[in-house]
Amino acid sequence: MQRGWIINLSLALLLTGSCATKELRVSEYRVSPDTPNPAKPPEEFYLIGAGDVIGINVWKEPSLSGSAKVRPDGYITLPLINELQVAGLTTSQLRKLLEEKYKEFTTDPFVTIRIEGIASSEIFFVSHARSGAVPLSGNETILQLLSRMGGLGIFDDRKNIRVVRRDGDKITEYIVDYDAIIKGDLKQDILLRPGDRIIVP
Repeated sequence: MQRGWIINLSLALLLTGSCATKELRVSEYRVSPDTPNPAKPPEEFYLIGAGDVIGINVWKEPSLSGSAKVRPDGYITLPLINELQVAGLTTSQLRKLLEEKYKEFTTDPFVTIRIEGIASSEIFFVSHARSGAVPLSGNETILQLLSRMGGLGIFDDRKNIRVVRRDGDKITEYIVDYDAIIKGDLKQDILLRPGDRIIVP
C-alpha cells in the first residue's frame, strides 16, 4: 500500500513539473568589432549602376540641376559637361567629381547628390532549387537574404556557401558556413554588396 502511494506521488510530481511554465532566460555576449552590423555599414559601399536615377542639385544653379538616368554603358548626360561616366562611383565620389567639373563654369559650386531610383542593386544567386538575380533590400547580410528567400533547399551544401565579390580587377571569395551563423558565428554573416555572386553547391 505504501509503495503504491509513493508511485502515485511520484507521478503527480512529474506531471506538475512538466506543466510548469519556464522562467525567462536571458543570455548576453559581445561580438568582436570586426563583426558586420547591418544597421551600420562600415563604409559607403553603394555604387551607382546602370538604370539608377540620380538627382543632382547644384546650389543656386537651377539650370545645372535635375535628374539623370544612368545608361547601360554607365554614362549620364549633363548640362555643360555632356557625357560623364558615373557607374562604379559612390555618391560622394560623384559629388566631388561634379564640383571639380563645374568649377570651370561657376564659382565654388556646391553639389548635392541623391539616389532617386535604384535598379542596379542586386545580387546573383545560384543553387539547386533556384537561380537568378535578387534585388537587395537595404543593407542585408547573407542570413537575412536567405531568410527572405525562404531558406536553403534540402540538397544545398549549407557549410560551403560561396560569396564571390569583384572590386575592380580584384576578386574576393568568401566560404560561408550557414549552420555556424545560425549557432551565433556572426563574423560569417557577411554584409552583401550589389553584384555579389552567391553560389550554393
